[in-house]
Amino acid sequence: MRIPRKKITSGRRAIALVAVLWVMGVISSLLVVTLGLLKMDFDRGMEQSMAVYAWQQAHSGFSYAVHPGVDRDDTVLQYQDSEYDEGYSVKIMPSGVQLNLNHVLQSNDSRLLVNLFELWGMDPSLAEDLVDAMVDWVDGDDLVSLNGAEADFYRDQGFFDRPHNRPFRHVSECHLVRGFHMLEQLKPNWREYFTLWSDGPLDAHEALPELLAAAAEVELSQCESYRSLVRGEDGLFGTEDDVKFQSVDAVLDYLLSPAGGRDIIKRRFIIRSSNLRIESLGYSGTYKCLIEAISAKAGGNAPLLYYRETYQSSEK
Repeated sequence: MRIPRKKITSGRRAIALVAVLWVMGVISSLLVVTLGLLKMDFDRGMEQSMAVYAWQQAHSGFSYAVHPGVDRDDTVLQYQDSEYDEGYSVKIMPSGVQLNLNHVLQSNDSRLLVNLFELWGMDPSLAEDLVDAMVDWVDGDDLVSLNGAEADFYRDQGFFDRPHNRPFRHVSECHLVRGFHMLEQLKPNWREYFTLWSDGPLDAHEALPELLAAAAEVELSQCESYRSLVRGEDGLFGTEDDVKFQSVDAVLDYLLSPAGGRDIIKRRFIIRSSNLRIESLGYSGTYKCLIEAISAKAGGNAPLLYYRETYQSSEK
């Protein structure tokens, strides 16, 4: 039986139409994939640009911070460009606002750290155990403190290079010490309270309130009120209206620090830190770069004792 030419032509047209639709579908898919890849490249390029701009802003702020002619309350330390959503914010403070961990551990003042850990909610006996383990970490011998941990303990846990038996080189090493994980759970931002680069004692005027309370052995509320007094009417440290005490004894008397053991308490403070802590936060869009540095003194030629850059991004 012979098939009519009209039906053959219709069949060919149908097949051609299907083929055309298939090709268009493939092309559309390729177009979508191509556009997606282009968008990924564009986004990646934008992210890299914002990261670089954030880094540049942080360094701009830092360059002003180390200039000998710039004071702590100088307006040049704050900059914001709302059009491009970028800028920087710089803080300059005494290095003694934080607690020098190596200084405390090597000065046989374990009580200070025990006070602080208890203030953060740690059980007193666990706080003493942790501090003894930290002492064993930094001392140069294998003698175990009363509740400490030397090589035998860490070896039983599978660690053959602990303790380091030297001062901490970075505060992050603390989490390697036996029992420190419990403190991390109680105080996740514990790193903000410690330094390895300061004069040693706490700055009697600007130390963080929890450190003041632990070191002066007074209530936290007293330290918060004291810091409000020191800041003056403008509520800022490092400005002309700051209240300055002339001696550590005067500070401790104001805080009503106990007279018993005053000699030990007094050694925990210095009336004025010589080293400066600089924090320059630069941002561009969702990207941030933080420069943290310790300068031996004010001035453009001052040596840097510590320098660190950290980066972060967040969704808006």
